[in-house]
Amino acid sequence: MKLIFALAVALIFAAPTFAQTTDNPYQLNHGDNEFGFWGGVSPKASTIFGGLHDDEAEDRKFFIAALRYGRTLAASDSLALQYTLDVVPLAVATGTIVSRTTSAAGVDTFRRETAYGAGFTPLGLQLDFANGSKVHPFAHVNGGFLYFNKSVPIEDAGRFTWVGEAGGGLRIFTSERRAVSLGVRFHHISNGDRQGSNRGLNQFVIYAGFSVFK
Repeated sequence: MKLIFALAVALIFAAPTFAQTTDNPYQLNHGDNEFGFWGGVSPKASTIFGGLHDDEAEDRKFFIAALRYGRTLAASDSLALQYTLDVVPLAVATGTIVSRTTSAAGVDTFRRETAYGAGFTPLGLQLDFANGSKVHPFAHVNGGFLYFNKSVPIEDAGRFTWVGEAGGGLRIFTSERRAVSLGVRFHHISNGDRQGSNRGLNQFVIYAGFSVFK
């Protein structure tokens, strides 16, 4: 991710020199607006970055749907930097622990339910490579929040959660100024030590989306 930010900074400072508009329908230009939507699923929670314990991470899935707005901040023939904003009308976290009982031997038994949430991811940057080609590889970082109807990911974590994301994929133009996106993002949820247990829910979300550029 350090490389993404370094390239982003270089692109912003160089933008006055090489930002340009062309007739190439696959090239993002400075000032272009993106309107789209995307949805994704994570088949299981991960413990590789800490967060949930192994038994707490079992039997979990995560679904998310979002509306996307993006604006190209700077662009060249090879790179394009976008600001992105996602409105999340629906996030579904199955296997959420709502209560637990602990046996005399110290073994936890969980009661699990599905939690529904919504939120906003207003802090996003996406860097497209091979700008101007029909297929743009890209990398992105995002930050925001989700609010659920139950405590997520465990019973005392609270309903309000901070969200951090990083990932990458391919933007494939299907026609002039229209593209589909396919990617994988690391999706992190935690309460930021605001209350109760700050046990992070970490997962890899596979997603697809569609966008129109104007």
